[in-house]
Amino acid sequence: MSAEDNGGGVSVIKHGKVIKHRVIQNNQVATQNLVVSLPNVISAIRVALVPVLIFLAMEKKADVFLWVLAFSLFTDCLDGYLARRLGQVTDLGTRLDSWADLITYAVMLLGLKLIWPEIFGRESGYLVIAFSFWIVPLLVCLVRFKCFPSYHTLAAKIAAISVAPAYFVAAIWDYSLMFRAVLLFYLWVALEQVIITSILPRWQGNVAGFWAAATIARGSGETVGGQPES
Repeated sequence: MSAEDNGGGVSVIKHGKVIKHRVIQNNQVATQNLVVSLPNVISAIRVALVPVLIFLAMEKKADVFLWVLAFSLFTDCLDGYLARRLGQVTDLGTRLDSWADLITYAVMLLGLKLIWPEIFGRESGYLVIAFSFWIVPLLVCLVRFKCFPSYHTLAAKIAAISVAPAYFVAAIWDYSLMFRAVLLFYLWVALEQVIITSILPRWQGNVAGFWAAATIARGSGETVGGQPES
C-alpha cells in the first residue's frame, strides 16, 4: 500500500471520528433542549392536579383529596426515575420538577388548613419554622444565580419520601410525631442547600450534596466567589 493510500485511510478514520463526535454533541444538545418527554409530561400532570387538590380541599373532600395527593406524590417519584432511566435529564425537567414539588407542598399545607384545621393549628409552630428555613435557600440562590436551587440533594429526597407517610399518618390517625420529625429534618436540607449555593461556581441542577458541590468547585478551579484560583 502506498503512502498516499495510507494517508487517505487515516483521513477517512479521522473524518469518521469527527462525525461521531458531532453526532454525540448533537444528541447531547437535543437531550438538553428536550421539552416534550415522558418525565416532563408526568411533572406537568402533577402541576395540573394542583387545581383539583385545591378544589377538593375547599370542598373538604378528605378521602378523595388524600387519594389524589397520593397519586401526585407517586408521580413525583416516577418522573425522576424515568428521566434517569431514559437518559432524559434536562435543565427544563429539573426546574419543572422543582416547581411541581413547590406547589404540591403548598397545596398539602392548604389541605391541612382547610380539612384538618385542628392539626394545622397544633403543628403551626413547626410549620412556621420549616417554612422560614425553606425560604432562605431559595432567596440565597435567587440572589446568587437568579434561579431556584433545584439541587435534588440526597437529604431533600429523603425528606420528600418521608413527608408523604408523615402527612398521611397525621391526617388519618392524628399522630404528628413523624410529621414534626420531617419538618425539623428539613432544617438540615435548607442549610445544605445554602452551603451548595455558596460553593458552586455556577448554577446546576441535581447536586447530590455539599460534598458533590465541593468536588465540582475544586474541579472547576474556581473559588466560592466564582473567581479563578491564583
